[in-house]
Amino acid sequence: MLAKKIGFGFGIAVILPLMVHYGVSTFVRQPKWENYHNGHYYEQYEEASPEKKIDLREKREQRELEYRSKRSKFERHLFFVAVPVGLAAVVIGSFLSVQAIGAGLIFGGIFTLIDGYCWYWSELQDWMRFVSLLVAFVVLVVMGYSKLNNK
Repeated sequence: MLAKKIGFGFGIAVILPLMVHYGVSTFVRQPKWENYHNGHYYEQYEEASPEKKIDLREKREQRELEYRSKRSKFERHLFFVAVPVGLAAVVIGSFLSVQAIGAGLIFGGIFTLIDGYCWYWSELQDWMRFVSLLVAFVVLVVMGYSKLNNK
């Protein structure tokens, strides 16, 4: 019975962040590096004339800016979906009476928060990092205290 509980909890903890990540990817396409970069750029650049080198460089820079813009859009959407979903999963998981499902949601919520933060961390301003981490910390402490306090 314990193995089943661990299996369900672990499964939920792993599936939830993946589901959120690919759910966001379904509506906001995550750009693929290969679609914006030429795999043979350096060979072409070495063989090109000086005028062609300038043209190749400009095209490469333009594609790089386009890629970064689309990647940033995806990361922003992932952050603003993953963080609230992760917090909600922690809260919901702490109220469930079925321990395996509750623990799975709590761990899955934490992993979902991590996924949202990891992708968008470099773009967040310090105050946004602080406020969002403070909210996550308060939710974890309050839910943990209210559910684990033996009084």
